[in-house]
Order: sequence, then structure tokens, then C-alpha cells
Amino acid sequence: MCRVSVIVPVYQVEAYLPKCLDSILAQTFADFELILVDDGTKDGCPAIMQAYAQRDGRIRQIHKENGGLSSARNAGLDAARGEYIAFVDADDYVAPRWLEETVRAADETGAQQVLYNYALVVDGQEQGPYLRFESGTIDVDRLGLANYFYRYWMPYRHGQEAWSKLYRRSVIEENGLRFAPNDEIFAEDTLFSAQYLMHTHTIAALDTPYVYYVQRGDSLMGMKKPRLARRLMTLSVRLWEYAKTCGRFDEIKDVLPVLCYDKLITKGIRLDPELDDVHRAMEEYRDNGTMRSLLRALISPMPLLMYTLKTHKGVRTQIRARVFALRWLRGDVKGAASLVQGREDTP
Repeated sequence: MCRVSVIVPVYQVEAYLPKCLDSILAQTFADFELILVDDGTKDGCPAIMQAYAQRDGRIRQIHKENGGLSSARNAGLDAARGEYIAFVDADDYVAPRWLEETVRAADETGAQQVLYNYALVVDGQEQGPYLRFESGTIDVDRLGLANYFYRYWMPYRHGQEAWSKLYRRSVIEENGLRFAPNDEIFAEDTLFSAQYLMHTHTIAALDTPYVYYVQRGDSLMGMKKPRLARRLMTLSVRLWEYAKTCGRFDEIKDVLPVLCYDKLITKGIRLDPELDDVHRAMEEYRDNGTMRSLLRALISPMPLLMYTLKTHKGVRTQIRARVFALRWLRGDVKGAASLVQGREDTP
């Protein structure tokens, strides 16, 4: 057993992989294993992986058929032996003291997760810290899970990306957490991070940017996102259902409807490249019991009132959200979609 399992999915990144691996192997903290998951890449990455593995015994290789980012991360989790888990995307790189300082924070605070900042790399130039928050320890139980969502999650003060956190493997395994398939949901990090958060009592937040997030036009995030609305609706349903399954629903029942509406569903409707598929997905999900519960909750006064009080969003947001939910429930999916796409004035 080692202290940390660092999991790196590898797919079509031969131009970036050496810098990523060099940055991990240059850590001032040495007690880690590096799990490289070849997700069926067709470029020169397997040769690069093999060359690095021959030089450093901490490297383990997994070769599998292409299954997407979630599948690759799950394969890494299945093989991991560390006390802690950290993810790195193969086109990014990390600071030398990343593991030393995040493991120290976890050990000293007993936190279930250590959340850290990151910096964008644009045209080869490293920018400053991307997120604006202060270092410190957050007692989630004392703050309240709902207040954490309002204060840190919904305004994106804390990142939701899997590669911006150090996790305890015991929490992941005890609760059977894995990443959902990419063809079923979009933003698999969001679902995994939210599920993990429901088992988190303490967070250690470090404002230092340990990850350098390389911006490139051909990345997964830069590509068109087919079936986006449908996959974000699926995410919303699974998040709602998971909160019930793990016993945290009553604490966040007023947060979830607005979170799913404002941060997931409407985003999918606005950005999905195929409006016809948006309408079909809305028609299909109108018969889903969980989605209907979510929409009915959005119509009720408390979720939107609390959202306004906690985030200072205006009355217009409340009106639009309620009309959107009413139209969808009544079967006017085109009218509901048009409303949140801004092609129609709010009544």
C-alpha cells in the first residue's frame, strides 16, 4: 500500500503526456503509485507509457478498449491501492509540491477531501489562480450541506472537477462510488463530486494552484457536445435519486431543484447543438417520475425563495423557473425550451 494513487487516463495526448508525467514524477512527495490507463489510444502514447514505466517502478499500466474518460478513471480506481486518490488529466501538469502539501493538509485536518486551486495555461502561458477562495478548513456538518451548495458549489467558488481534489479511497470504496458512463451523462465530474460531497464532513481548501489546466481547441471540453441536454437531464435525475439513496435528501431538498434547473438542465438546453433532440428528451423525461418531482418542487415557493435569499438572484429568475417547469409538465416542451434559451420574453 502507498499513500496516494495518482490516476491518469490516456487517450490521444502524445504531444502532452511527457510533460504531464515529468511533473508527477518530479513531486517532492515520493510515496505514490502512478496508474496510467490507456483508453484505447491510437497514437504514440503506449510507447511513451512503456518508456516511463521502465524508468520508474511506481508506474503501473492498464491497457483497455476505448470506453471514455469515466471508464478509464473507473479502471484506475479498480486497480488503486493508495490511501488517497488523485486524478490528473494527461494534457495537464502539476506543481512540484502538489502531493506533499495536499497530503499534509489531509493528514492534519482529517478531511475527507482536499480541494485545491488551478491555473489556466493559454498559448503556453501560465495564468494566475483561477478560483477565488481562501485557504482553510470547512466543517461541512456545522455549515450544513445545503449552505455549502449555496455558498461554494453553485457560484463555482470551489471547483467541481475530479482533478482539483484529493480523495480518501476508503470513502469511495465504502460507498461504491464510480464515474457514470460518458454516453449517459455529461459532466461526470459534477455527479461524482456531488455524490462524494454527500459523504464529506470536512474539507481542507488550499488556494494554491497545483494543477495547470492546458487550454487546447481539440480537447474533449472544446468539442461539440451531442445529446447534451439529454445527458444533463440524466445527471439531474441521478443526483436527485442518489441524495435519497444515501439519506441526505431532506437536507438539500430545497437546493436540488434549483441546482438542477439553473446549473444543469438549462445549460444543456442552451448549448445542445440539436434542438430537435432537446425537445425529444424533454418529451421522454416528462414521463419520468423523478423529473416530474423535480419540476413540481421547482414550482413550489421554498426552493426558489431560498435560492434568492442565499444567492441574491432576482425575482425574474424565480418567475422564469416556475413558468419553465409549468410548461414542461403541461407538455409544452418547445415553449419551455424557448423560454430558457432567451427567445421569448418572460410573462
